[in-house]
Amino acid sequence: MRSVVVGGGIAGCAIAAALRGTPLSRESVILEGGQPGARPDAGILLSPAGLRALGSIAPEFDWRGAGRVVDTVSLRSRAGRVFFERPFEACVAISQRDFTAMLREAARTAGFLGGWTMGGLELEPDGNIRAVRLADGGSLRGDAFFACDGARSRARETMFPQCALGPAVVEEIVTVVDAPEIASELSSSLRRYHDENGGLAIEIVATSSLRVAFTLQFDPSRWRLGSDAPAALCAFLGETVADWAPEVLSLIARIDFGRCQRHQAREISPPAALARGNLVLVGDAAHGALPFTGRGTNDALIDAALLGNLLATARSSEDVRESFARYSELREPQRRRTLQEDVALRSAFLEPIGPGGPRLPVVA
Repeated sequence: MRSVVVGGGIAGCAIAAALRGTPLSRESVILEGGQPGARPDAGILLSPAGLRALGSIAPEFDWRGAGRVVDTVSLRSRAGRVFFERPFEACVAISQRDFTAMLREAARTAGFLGGWTMGGLELEPDGNIRAVRLADGGSLRGDAFFACDGARSRARETMFPQCALGPAVVEEIVTVVDAPEIASELSSSLRRYHDENGGLAIEIVATSSLRVAFTLQFDPSRWRLGSDAPAALCAFLGETVADWAPEVLSLIARIDFGRCQRHQAREISPPAALARGNLVLVGDAAHGALPFTGRGTNDALIDAALLGNLLATARSSEDVRESFARYSELREPQRRRTLQEDVALRSAFLEPIGPGGPRLPVVA
């Protein structure tokens, strides 16, 4: 049987790695829009649940040793005053580029087709998918289809047209900065600096002994960023956080704004299910988690590990559909909790900080 994975990012590579050894791995194909390493870098936080999933997906890698262990959180005001510091369950901070490269290596048995543009899906009379239609007029047939193409998933849009994207509710500017002395100072701590009026925060965490992941999160209704051009990003940060803590300004001074990414978190009307026939939604295409919760990558890993287990003995198209339906049933309660928690976290982020200090938006 042939599996077709739509999207070659973290979710897509995790699925291809998880399918190894199953009947669906014999003709596994990943369709990806860009080329590996083409996007700027960012930092991600692998939660204990995500790390456990990786142990199932690709046990040959030392995932805990691939990044920097993080076991303490420090929440601070924009000027650097400490609201509180406390330990939390150890996670691993890692470069998104390094992590994706490792997953891609784990998925090397799959065929990668780069530079494609999805034109749509070809459906059978019974509603199952026959093939992915490409923009150049070609198509790729398959038996099982995995929608791993992110929050703006074209595959989800086709199969679940009621799942409309809402306006941006939180935006982020992310990058990774060469700053060995700041990485050393951070050690195993994740720091978040918050504007006391709410809706604006900066997070920094070391991903190695040399590099620090930087994330600016902001309310786009109060701080408007008109362009993604490097000069515009530089000016935006200069105007927005000019009076913040010295260590924050020191890190910003080292940013190469040509290597930044801008993310717009949009709410998604939830689909009726996470699978339909021989198509399954994975990662952000399924859950639509707001990125500042730190959960998107970990949800994708958990999805992939579960699907790998469910499909381990699949021998027919009917087995595939039953496995996908079971996955949807098992993951639906978590998807509902994700939506509820994201709404609560977003509200807490946008509101002024109360006497108890800011809420930590890491629930991965």
